[in-house]
Amino acid sequence: MICVGIDVSKRKSTVCFMAPGDKIICRPFDVKHTKEELQPLVDEIRVQAKYDEIKVVMESTGVYHLSIAYFLQQNGIFISVVNALKVANFNKAENFRHTKTDSIDSTNIARYGIAYWAKLPQFDLNGDKYFLLKRLCDAYLNFSEERSRILLQLQSQLEQTMPGIFDLFGGFDINSGKDKLLDFLERYCHIEDIIAKSEAEFVASYRGWAEEKGYRSNESKAATIYAQAKNGIPSIPNNPIVRETIMWYVKLLRRADEALMASLTRMEDIARDLPEYELVGEMGGVGRVTRVALIAQIGDVRRFKNKHSLICFAGLTPSIHESGHESGKFRASQNHIVKKGPARLRKVLYQVMMSLVMHKIPKDDAVYRFIKKKEAEKSIKKVAGMAKFLRIYYGRVMHLYRDLGLAA
Repeated sequence: MICVGIDVSKRKSTVCFMAPGDKIICRPFDVKHTKEELQPLVDEIRVQAKYDEIKVVMESTGVYHLSIAYFLQQNGIFISVVNALKVANFNKAENFRHTKTDSIDSTNIARYGIAYWAKLPQFDLNGDKYFLLKRLCDAYLNFSEERSRILLQLQSQLEQTMPGIFDLFGGFDINSGKDKLLDFLERYCHIEDIIAKSEAEFVASYRGWAEEKGYRSNESKAATIYAQAKNGIPSIPNNPIVRETIMWYVKLLRRADEALMASLTRMEDIARDLPEYELVGEMGGVGRVTRVALIAQIGDVRRFKNKHSLICFAGLTPSIHESGHESGKFRASQNHIVKKGPARLRKVLYQVMMSLVMHKIPKDDAVYRFIKKKEAEKSIKKVAGMAKFLRIYYGRVMHLYRDLGLAA
């Protein structure tokens, strides 16, 4: 067998051909990510494949590895994209000097491939629903973060035109696609728009607007808004430039809302075909967005050896246990997690924990009860809850796959 280890960089990669026993067949060399330079690599792999089984192994490096992996896959070559942390840990166990260059890295990747030859997962960009979900989920989270940034800027503007009005409205409803604040601002974007009417006139106007937009016609809410406006002092005048600026923010947020709805709908369309879709949705604290986000960020659980591997992947394992503490006096509540791995997975898990502690006890209350127990013990309840959630997630999804005959 021959393993081709590829150390991927932004626009080039370093390649090493290795056989068992650390026998170097082709010394490490660089190739640019262009057809002109990758085609000779494909030709060399095909030549070597005539004499022995050959596999190509590379680390997952964000998006940089995708072009070369896709090109090699299109040419019928076995590709395995592995977690960079696994390779790093393997190298630490095998080597003491930890010298790091592109040539050495490609050699170490090839050595890892030979050591785990029978367990190397095959890369398939076209048929990997988890890959597509991950791309969509990253886009959704990017849109969400950008929307939050714009919303903060709009809030700053509203504090100058209608102080306190922002706190009287809820946010964007991902289930209905409606945003009550934006709808309201298209009708009223300055205190003078409200106080120019009498209270009775505004209440009537508000109720008519609410019925038109499909909201509950709430007379007391209208009275509260009117009282807030009567008591507020704007810091900028009501003029066309101010109104136009606010409308720009409203339009930007509308576009972000459309992108969020479209990406979420597309994620759900893909995720519904996965066996764990319904099961994950039934877990306590999981909502419409966090269901598909969890599946996207975790991916196929069958690639993890056990539940502890999944927790390590999420970066929820504790750091060096007794660093800075006198021996025998270490307390787990004072420790920190390593935070290696996808930060966005930890963010989604945190949202699940917040949903659990802020709402009523869910039907599936295993994690909820665990958090409350940790709270009583004054431990790091949310981090412990996140790890507990992942253990349950792994166990339930793997059990489902075994029942379906889809797991070993």
